[in-house]
Amino acid sequence: MIFTTNKMKFNKFTIISIFFLVFGLSNANPGIVSATENTSLKTSVEIQNLGSLVLQKANQSDTTKLILKKSPKITIVVDNYEGLEPHELIKYDLDNDGKTEIIATLKYADSQNVIPFVYTLKESLEKIFPDEDSESKLLTCREVFVTTQNSKPVVCLKYLISFHDYAPPELYKLEMYSLENGKLKLNQIGYNEGSHYNLLMNLAAEYMHNGQTLQAAQLYNQAIASSTGKMSNKAFCEALFFNAEALKYSGKYSDAMKLFEKLVLEHTDSDFTEISQRELEFIHDNIKNEKLLSEYYKIQLEIVNEHTESALTHLNQLIKDNPKCSFMDRLLFTKAEMLISDNNIEAAMAIFIDIKVKYPQSPLIDTIDEMLENLESKPEDSEEL
Repeated sequence: MIFTTNKMKFNKFTIISIFFLVFGLSNANPGIVSATENTSLKTSVEIQNLGSLVLQKANQSDTTKLILKKSPKITIVVDNYEGLEPHELIKYDLDNDGKTEIIATLKYADSQNVIPFVYTLKESLEKIFPDEDSESKLLTCREVFVTTQNSKPVVCLKYLISFHDYAPPELYKLEMYSLENGKLKLNQIGYNEGSHYNLLMNLAAEYMHNGQTLQAAQLYNQAIASSTGKMSNKAFCEALFFNAEALKYSGKYSDAMKLFEKLVLEHTDSDFTEISQRELEFIHDNIKNEKLLSEYYKIQLEIVNEHTESALTHLNQLIKDNPKCSFMDRLLFTKAEMLISDNNIEAAMAIFIDIKVKYPQSPLIDTIDEMLENLESKPEDSEEL
């Protein structure tokens, strides 16, 4: 098993180093501070000439406080974390400037994931992560630890990647950050790699969510032909479907249609049979207008990857520029779905009704009727649809 990356190429020494980091072989490097090694995690650390820094839950509250105890009678609240519980404090000089940094990790109750907050000690403790630009984008990962690379400290964030759940083995992503000019800078990203289909499928899904659809298709294909792990029919059909999806997003429509057809004809009881039939028919009916089809799937990929603002902009432009599009019902339906996600229910319902009036033969009519019924009867729950 090795460690690979889709962001940059590692030399063999980097690969070996990261291999030791990810799989818990941290005794090979005495510089590593890893939460997985500690039988009891520290929530209190001493800071020279300053006092004791403590991460503790406030009494009768769901708020955790980071407190500096300068003396038995003098305490200073450094930070508050609403709805979070204390996990660990790590003390380390992250940029070798002789000044201490503190990594406070917290978690939600009953969660295996942790959220890091980073502080530097100047005249007082100052939070450097998350900063104002990333305050609403907290990093939630499985583990945070510190090691050294090329004699420089790096903060490592370990994530579980689980788009497909056929583990073990599980796929993990490792992000490595250095502290430069008072900010955390992402240096490297890697994934543990092997020939088990669960690893390959999840890595394929990660590539898909990064917009690397051809690489995703190749990995799903490798998962189907995996040399390790007995693949269930459910996993096989899932890999086959998302392989077709990746090919579809890559503009490989003929190849995608073959896989959708395979699901329809050979796996009639699969969870993906019905949707594969719809996709097969849609591509078949519109493949002559390949340029419009390609633009539509680019928008769909943006939605999959949660680039909703740009997706809606592109969708509106596509609708405006192509009033005679052969699948205008599908374009409008997609826009209505996005409006529902944005809780703009009235506008979405108006579009659904418009589709019913203008495109009464649309294959989407039954779905629209069902969605309208749900929206009308349970408007307060519409954001969950």
